[in-house]
Formats: sequence, C-alpha cells, structure tokens
Amino acid sequence: MAARDAVEVDRRVEALTRLGQVLTSTADYEAALEKLIATISELLDVESAGFMLFDPATAHLVLQQPAFGISDPSAIRAYRVPVSGHGNAVRVFTTQRPYVTNDAPTDSSVLAEYVSLYAARNICTVPLVVEDRAIGVCHAINKRGDFSDADLALFTAMAPLLAVSVQSAALFRDVRAQRERLERAVFLQAQLSRTAFEAPGLHSMTARLADLVDRPVMVLDPGLRPLAAARWPDSHSPRDDWIEGASPDVIDAQDSTRPRVVPIAVGAREGGYLAVLDPAGALDDIDAGAIEHAATIFALEMLRERTAVEAESRVHSDMMGELFDAAHRDEREAMQLLEDLGYTMPGPWRVARVRVRWPGGRRGGLGDEVQPPQVRMHPLVRQRCLEVLEAAAAAPWRAGFLILLPATVDEPDADAEIAARLLAELQRTAEEIRHGSGVAMAVSSPAVSPSELGARLGEAEQGLAIARRIGAEDRPLMFEHLGVYQVLLGGGGQREHARFVDAALGPLVAHDERHGTELVATLRGYVAADYNAAAASRALFVHPNTLAYRLRTIRRLLAGDPSKGDLRLQVELAFRLADLAPAGGHRLLAPRDVGDASTG
Repeated sequence: MAARDAVEVDRRVEALTRLGQVLTSTADYEAALEKLIATISELLDVESAGFMLFDPATAHLVLQQPAFGISDPSAIRAYRVPVSGHGNAVRVFTTQRPYVTNDAPTDSSVLAEYVSLYAARNICTVPLVVEDRAIGVCHAINKRGDFSDADLALFTAMAPLLAVSVQSAALFRDVRAQRERLERAVFLQAQLSRTAFEAPGLHSMTARLADLVDRPVMVLDPGLRPLAAARWPDSHSPRDDWIEGASPDVIDAQDSTRPRVVPIAVGAREGGYLAVLDPAGALDDIDAGAIEHAATIFALEMLRERTAVEAESRVHSDMMGELFDAAHRDEREAMQLLEDLGYTMPGPWRVARVRVRWPGGRRGGLGDEVQPPQVRMHPLVRQRCLEVLEAAAAAPWRAGFLILLPATVDEPDADAEIAARLLAELQRTAEEIRHGSGVAMAVSSPAVSPSELGARLGEAEQGLAIARRIGAEDRPLMFEHLGVYQVLLGGGGQREHARFVDAALGPLVAHDERHGTELVATLRGYVAADYNAAAASRALFVHPNTLAYRLRTIRRLLAGDPSKGDLRLQVELAFRLADLAPAGGHRLLAPRDVGDASTG
C-alpha cells in the first residue's frame, strides 16, 4: 500500500513538474495548448485532450484549437455549449466537480453528438478554476483501458496548474494581439495622416487605405451614397443590410458580399461609413481593429474639408455681397471682385438665385452630419458652373446659392436655355448628394453694368418667391416670363411698373419709333373696343383692312393674340399702369386718336 502511494506521489510530482516546464517554455497560445495536451495524453495514457473556455460575451463554453487531435477548424468551432444547457461540460463547469465516464456512448450525461463527432469511448473531465472562479473545463478522452480513481485524482491535481497555464497563455495571446493591433493601427494612421498632409482629400486617402490593406475600400455618406472608392467592384452597390444588424460578431465569415463597415463620426456628428471588402472572407482582427482607427482619420479629414469649404463659402459670400451692394458704384473695383470670384466674362450678366431643399438626414437632422449636404454642394456648384458656363461666380446665399450668368440682351430664349442646362445639372448633383432633394432657380433680367447687379438680385429674389407660390420650380423662371406676377405678387414701385410696361409693350413701342407706325395706339383702341374689330375700326377711324393688317403685325411682335389668355391680362394691365405713370412717361403710350390717314 505504501509503495503504491509512493508511486502515485511520484506520478503527481512528475506531472506537476512537466506542466511547469510547459508553462515556462512557450508563450504562443496554440503551441502552449498543444504541449499541454501532449503532456496530459502522456501522463494519463489517453489519445488526446481538449480545453473548453467560458466566453462571457456569448455565455458559451467554447472548444479551443487545437483539441482532440483534430486539424479541421470547423470541427473545433462546432463544439460550443451554452452554460444554460446540459451535458457533461456544463455540469463540471457549474459544479466545479470532475466527472468520469468509461462508457461515453451510452452515458446520458454526455452529449451524444459530441461523442460521435470526436469518437469518444471514455471521458474524464475536470474543472479549470482560478481564484475560485471557473474559467472552463478540460476533457481527456479515450484512455487505453478505463479511467481509474488514481487517474481522476491525478487529473484533478493537475487541473489548477492547467487552469493557470491556459489563462496565462490566453492573456499573453490577448496582449500580443492588442500590441499587433495597436502597431497596425499606428502604422495605418501614420500613413493616412501623411497622405492627408501631402495629398488631402477623401479620394486620395481612400486609395491609400486600399493599398495599405490590399482590399477594396469605399467611403459612404450617412445615406449610404458613395463619396470615394478605390478598387471597389461595380457589382457591389451599397445596401442597407451592410449596417443594419451587421454586428461583426454575427456576420458570416464566408459572406464575401458584405464588407466590414465602420462608422465615421466626430463626437455626435455623423460623417458616414468606411467600408472594406474582403472577397476571400472576413478580415482578421488586426486589420479590422486598424480600420476602426483609420475611420478616425477619415472623420478628421471630413471635418477639415468642412472647415475649408465653410471658410471659402464665407469669403465668396462676402465678396458677392459687396458686389451686389446697391450702393456700389466703382466699376473697376466691381470688375476686380468678379475676377477674384473666378468670373472673367464681360457683361452683360444675369443674376440667378438658386434655392435647394434638402430632405431630412437618414439618421437625425442635417446638423448632425460632419459634412452637411450644403457644404458638399458648394464646390460642386462652382464645378457645374465651370462646365456649363465656362466661368464660376457662385456663393452660398441663404438656403441656396447666388450665381452670375452671362446674358444676351436681345436673346432671352438663349439665356433661358443656358439657365435650364445649369439647373438640370444642379438638380442631378443635389439628387446624388441626398435623394429627394429639390432645386429651384429664378433668373433676373440683364444687367449691363455692375452697378445694376443689386437691383437684379432683387428681381431674382422676387422671381424665386413667385415660382414657389405658383408651383413653377421645375424650370428656371426668367424675369421676363413673370408677366403680371411681377405686379400682382412682387409689389414694387414706379420703376418696377415701368419695367413691366416696357416688357409687355416694348416691341410695339420700338416698332412705332423705327417705322413711324401706330401699333400701340391701335392696340389701345382695340382693347377699349373690347376686342371687337368692327367697333375698333370705327373708333380709330381706320379701314377694317388696315386694322386687320396692324393686328397681324401686333400678334407677330407680341408672339401671341393680345385678346386671349395671359397675354390679354398682361396687355390690359400694362395700359392701366401706363395711364397711372407720372407726367413725362413714354409719349407713345399716352392715349391719343389715330386717324385713318395712318396706314400702320
């Protein structure tokens, strides 16, 4: 009996000595487990062993690799048991008491699926406890013969040192992984910071990050619209499920269609998302952690771009405000301001007021974004002006922009066509920035000198207000096309009334002055006769054929029939306003008789 006890004591001393050597011989986690398993196998004369550690995040006991002589990682990952469940491992873990079975296939305390998976004939399981806290269990399987009480006692004696060994190896693994993540993150941040300094901009930084991680990279705004991309395949368009319920813990590692998506934010302000695609599977933890740190650099770059755009916007707005100051009279200084704004075209010009309506943000209001749509829109407005107008004098103005357009005094239709092209480009750009955006534009009459720009700005503002009231925001509203709305909605004084009269009857006045005709007086008489040609012919003392000829000329010059529709209202209102004009108004608009000696 004493000899047997001595043998057992020697066996325990040897086991503890061997385990101590393993504990001090390696720092690599998997190598440490492999040596511990080999030592257990030799000391207990078993085929293999395996460690299951408790994962607090999932409340599961998880088999660690390597285990049971199996090289297939999927077979290792398959053995994870919730501690709220049942089975041999759970019972040993929760009770902190060892368990032995020499007939595993028929033992109801052992989960049959794992007995089959690892071909277990007999099993000895001990708890791994550190400072009275269970951290997992260790299984020894398939002893050559049956497990004895001595085997159980020896394995139980080995368990505390096994627990410390496994915990130390795991802690060292975590520290080393954290160090590698930190080194990788520092490297990426240093490289991205260098790129931001030498070649600032989201596009250059995105290309650099794609090179550093050797994977496709895309930067998205809060609405999942791409801001920049590098190496990104056309077949992978952004989807909502990239960020909705896409926790890295639950993403299928084999799902190569869903990228790793990291939020970009500065405090509570959203910048968007940084997406990295790994066609071969999930990113490793080191690169994944480094990408999260890289998102901070992208957030700072977005903030820098916003600050730069806002500063430039303020400068441009101040310059435009000075240029459009009604009291501004120095032509040379005004032309210098135009040149400083990047506008080199000589006058005349038209003033365009653009209003942009942005829908609410995808998550929160517009003020919660690092780069609100208006900030992103400003440089693009100038770019679109350069593309359409070959010049750019544009600045943020109220809830939109103020733009200077080239003008042709005698070809308003050509100016309207240019304005329509620019509006279409701005509408497309706003829609790309934020789906559901709306852009409206109103354009003033021509200004032949910088001193007139202030008054033309008033016209554009008036036109924008009228466009909103009458629902005409789908096209540029030219001031010449406002018609009676200038007076009905715009108000204004004698100057505005005179402009309206000139716009309505100007072509007839010009014809009368050039050819000595009586078209204005003829139209006035025709209106007074309630558009009755016979009555008008008698009142004007002209032959009916003469009246008919004059009316054909009037219709041609006014591009319509003055007795019908909006043109009728416009003509009648123009005559009423002309009658109310103070003495000294245009002589050809004054009421007078037209004898039949005139041929028109």
